[in-house]
Amino acid sequence: MSTSTSPIRKANNFDIIRIIFAWLVIVSHSYVLLGNKGCDPLCELTNHYINLSYFGVKGFITISGFLIFKSLERSPSVLDYLWKRILRIYPGLIVVLLLSVGMAYLIYEPKQPYFKFSKEATEYILNNLTLYHNQWRIHGVFDSNSNTAINGSLWTMGFEFFFYLVLLLLFPFRKFKWFITALLIIAVAGLLYSNLYHIESLKHVNFKLRVDFIVELGFFFLIGSFWAAVEWKKIPYRTLLASIAFVSSILIIYFKLNPIWLGFSWPYLVLYIGQGSSRLAEWIHHHIEDPSYGIYLYAFPVQQLIIYFVQPSVMFLLWSSTIISFILGIASWKFIEKKMLRFKNLFVFGTR
Repeated sequence: MSTSTSPIRKANNFDIIRIIFAWLVIVSHSYVLLGNKGCDPLCELTNHYINLSYFGVKGFITISGFLIFKSLERSPSVLDYLWKRILRIYPGLIVVLLLSVGMAYLIYEPKQPYFKFSKEATEYILNNLTLYHNQWRIHGVFDSNSNTAINGSLWTMGFEFFFYLVLLLLFPFRKFKWFITALLIIAVAGLLYSNLYHIESLKHVNFKLRVDFIVELGFFFLIGSFWAAVEWKKIPYRTLLASIAFVSSILIIYFKLNPIWLGFSWPYLVLYIGQGSSRLAEWIHHHIEDPSYGIYLYAFPVQQLIIYFVQPSVMFLLWSSTIISFILGIASWKFIEKKMLRFKNLFVFGTR
């Protein structure tokens, strides 16, 4: 195993905006989970055209495409690449699933026999660990809530890991930037065409994951990868392009064009802002670090618990779940995710 140490990552605004994206999902869910048919402020403003969680999820997936492509370039082997992806997703996921089952037992309403609960609880953990066979509920848990899912946010995990595997197809060619860039352009063009003209028919394709979501999310993921492949620092007029991207995003929303067109503006804005620096980014990097994944994982079950016990207003649900989820997210990073990342070079052999 390599005895060299990994370079220390510099602070940048990605730390900030990933936390913001996790919070945008909390905001949207605060309306949806109460079952009052309301929606978040952006959704209301645009007459249900688009909501805040759209930008949160698409922002997350864009950053993932960008950073995972960078990781692919640095990885000395396929095993090393896959190990780091597994290490980043599974430790936090395993803990949140175990805690969710423990929480579920405490509030379990024994309309079903205990042994059926026990069987469903075991299946809940195992099924969700596969990433491709999500189990949303355990009977007798949250039955009185308008939404009975324990953690509806887990739906993105399977897509995320699927895109990791798709990107792995580029591994043999990762040293040939021009070739990879051409492949990414072709793939993005194909996904754009599918989103514009075949998205409805793709909903009916039988696959482990919803193919229409693969096409939609994959569009943003591969655009993030494209911007990583072309080497960001060599792009001319980056600030001018950011201004154009911002205006374009506003116009797309104002005229309610197909949201997929945001794939050409929103990812650029995310990456432009993310690669900048600020005093807040420095502070977060040195004190809070990277709690966004944990915030995302814990927010949904936290909100369900608050709804179950309190029957809250939207604002109470929003701010109470924000505080609790942020605390749990920080704890998840510091005590689970970060500690497990010490093993990330387990499959790096030799000295580089």
